[in-house]
Amino acid sequence: MMSKRETLKWTLQIIASVITAVLTALGATSCMGM
Repeated sequence: MMSKRETLKWTLQIIASVITAVLTALGATSCMGM
């Protein structure tokens, strides 16, 4: 079982990845003029 610190780091990495993906999608949509 992972420690709380490792779990927190893993969770933050997932959140950061999701935010990056959303921003990339929004940026691509904006550039396409939609």
